[in-house]
Amino acid sequence: MEVKIQSTQFIKPSKSTPENLNKYKLSIFDQLAPSSYIDLVLYYKSSDEINISDTRGKLVNSLSKVLTLFYPLAGRIAENWLEVDCGDQGVKYLETRVNIKLDDFLEQVPKIDHIRLLIGVPEDVTNVLLVVQVNVFECGSFVIGVSGSHKVTDGYNLARFINEWASMTRTGVSSGAFPPPFDNLDYLFPPEKIGNSAITIERHAKIVTKRFVLTKNTISTLREKVGSTNHRHSRVTLVTALIWKALMTVDQVKSGTIRNVLLAPAISLKGKVGSTPVSESSFGNVWFPYLIHFQQNKMEFKYVKLVALIEDTTRDFVKWISKASNEEISTRAVASYAEVGEELKQDKFAMFTSWCRFPIYEADFGWGKPFWVSEAGHMHHMVTLIDDKIGDGIEAWVSLNEKDMYVFENDEDILKFIS
Repeated sequence: MEVKIQSTQFIKPSKSTPENLNKYKLSIFDQLAPSSYIDLVLYYKSSDEINISDTRGKLVNSLSKVLTLFYPLAGRIAENWLEVDCGDQGVKYLETRVNIKLDDFLEQVPKIDHIRLLIGVPEDVTNVLLVVQVNVFECGSFVIGVSGSHKVTDGYNLARFINEWASMTRTGVSSGAFPPPFDNLDYLFPPEKIGNSAITIERHAKIVTKRFVLTKNTISTLREKVGSTNHRHSRVTLVTALIWKALMTVDQVKSGTIRNVLLAPAISLKGKVGSTPVSESSFGNVWFPYLIHFQQNKMEFKYVKLVALIEDTTRDFVKWISKASNEEISTRAVASYAEVGEELKQDKFAMFTSWCRFPIYEADFGWGKPFWVSEAGHMHHMVTLIDDKIGDGIEAWVSLNEKDMYVFENDEDILKFIS
């Protein structure tokens, strides 16, 4: 497979950002977020209704228009790492030609290295905050790769941006459903003198990413495995526990024993903060990892026990956060990131994040909703859960170093439950 770049340009907002908005302040959660990019890749099969030349022009024009609503994405991180200079510097926009048909690409079970060719890889997180790559396949199908800086957005908000861009392309006007209020999260949760992200990533090991698919029937089997309780276990909890148990087995192989380990899922604060509720449409990073501790001398290393541990800890955390002050939440966020950093140093941690129920399959640019949506892998240990197209199964994108991945994918439970 060969991907040839046809053009590269920087797209600026169609209207200049007002002077009173030229400094977008970051919150403590933006400050703590990893210095990395979030990737979404949307696959659209060809249609006789698509005029490639006309479509290219529409995509550029609508992107310019939508950036007036999401203006921080067209800016640059300031040297102090506490704000975005919203000077309309622009987002990077690439167009490519791919020398195979999309059906052939998908039938080969795409390798992560090939998927990464479909996104523009930014050179520096402070340089460009958003990169868009429009790939035209031999058959006329479009694949759109979008990479957003984690310093200014999260997965949910990146999906919202893409949906509004799609709506603008399809109709020529804003839908009014997705534009965010930039509602002073820096005032509610101001940054602190802690430097950049507390998480540092070691680059010496080769990281590989693989996709593991859990169908609706598989998840039902996991639910039966847990047994009857007085409530229904969520898909995300059931899958998270399965993967976490396999990762603990990986750690056991490396260390020779079952150690105390930490699970740190990302949790959104939207709708959960009691004293000063955070808007559902707030833009930026409105989340942080909360900590779930497995202590080998206090509980059995069993799947059912892990499900219960995840559920109990999550319930207690949500209850705590509904009553906590903004200062208490900020303090806990800093402490959580610090503990995650220590776990990384001991090489026994993988972050979990769930994009399930995100509107990633809603982006219709005028030729229908995407046939498939994927991520593009990570450069560090990470597990991302994404809905399948139907919405009742889950795709788990797991990034580990090569040796760990070999042990993980040959774990008994992974072989039994995941394809």
